[in-house]
Amino acid sequence: NSFDESFKSFKRIENTSEMLSVATSDSELSDKTLIGMYDLKLPISYFGNKGIYTIYIKPKEITATIYDIGALVAYPDVRGIVIDIQKIPAQYTNLFQNNELVGYKIEYISNDQKQEYYRLVTSNNKCSPLSQNLTSTNSNVNGYRFNDSSTLSFLTVTPSSSVNFKPNALPFIGTVSQQIIISNTKFDPVSLEVELVEHDADTISYMLEGNQIRSLDKQLITTFNENNEIYKQQEFITLKDSYTGKDMFEVRRDMAGNIDFTQDFNDLFQR
Repeated sequence: NSFDESFKSFKRIENTSEMLSVATSDSELSDKTLIGMYDLKLPISYFGNKGIYTIYIKPKEITATIYDIGALVAYPDVRGIVIDIQKIPAQYTNLFQNNELVGYKIEYISNDQKQEYYRLVTSNNKCSPLSQNLTSTNSNVNGYRFNDSSTLSFLTVTPSSSVNFKPNALPFIGTVSQQIIISNTKFDPVSLEVELVEHDADTISYMLEGNQIRSLDKQLITTFNENNEIYKQQEFITLKDSYTGKDMFEVRRDMAGNIDFTQDFNDLFQR
């Protein structure tokens, strides 16, 4: 119940054996937002039936296609992945503003749809192509310069440069027209199991030990919750043989939709 929630910070206790006896509230927390904690709301349209649901929560994934593998004209040794922002779904284009993708993960999809490699984004900036020959180990790639009005984004990733002892062996950062998946690394995927039931421990306890009224004249048994509100009302009927008058069946019928609200537990003791 959100109305009963309270958030407090507690003093540190050096002797843990005395923890229960001396633990006191230090102060009320003004900010009740717990970092990394979120409320999970399950839409009734998907979770309206009783049963066990497995919920898999993971970072949003942006599917994109590599427009080009290029290098910066001003720094020919800096290679990067070029993405056409116009080909990105509209709800994700804001992430392709300058340096908004830093820390994101890029997964590469092979021809057989396997995710075999991944790289981390170290920077992203809007760029435009230039027709200029690059004199470096990246001489076979197109040159780009930063341009904030462009619809292309230049992403540098790590690792992307060769090691000193093998300068001609450049790490793989993708190929033109290759499909990639971009996702953030703020949290790891989480799998939750949620069981939706009609009754919980509280409602079961109402039926087992809750207050009840048995109305002999109306043949009603009314069960109340902890606030003495009607939780369940049932009608008990005895069916007799029409010829002998002998009791044949005892029937219990749920009164849901036809509740007799005159059965009030609090009023019973005030009469």
